[in-house]
Amino acid sequence: MCYSSCSQLLTQIPTWLILVIGWFVVHRLTVKREQRKEARECVDAFVRTLREIEVRAISFHQSDVLEDNLARALRFDIQRTIAKLKRQPFASFRISSDLLKEFRRAITLKNFDSKNFKCQPANSPILRGIANAVDDIEDQLESEYERIYL
Repeated sequence: MCYSSCSQLLTQIPTWLILVIGWFVVHRLTVKREQRKEARECVDAFVRTLREIEVRAISFHQSDVLEDNLARALRFDIQRTIAKLKRQPFASFRISSDLLKEFRRAITLKNFDSKNFKCQPANSPILRGIANAVDDIEDQLESEYERIYL
């Protein structure tokens, strides 16, 4: 009788080990998938924010008169957006500080004070520079997301 129950117990050990290891693997893969999903949502939200700033910057540069409130809001939004890159999940992303400087410069370096302000045409180098700066940051974000999560 003892031999039979010991034998039965020994045959069940591999089954229980497979069950526990399987649960652990599935749990780990689920956690990684959720982290990847959350990071993707953060990247998408960040890109939407960049695009919103781009739209407002273009609107600012194409307005007939300089709007001080919009200029101030753009400066703050640029500062906040760049600060977001220091928090998770972006803290592990390697985003070039040159890209961030170019983003800020594209919007605020030229045509941003009342003395030199002029309405910019649709094909303006200033507007092209803003779009290019946003695209460059978006490309870098996508590359870093792929490097880390895929």
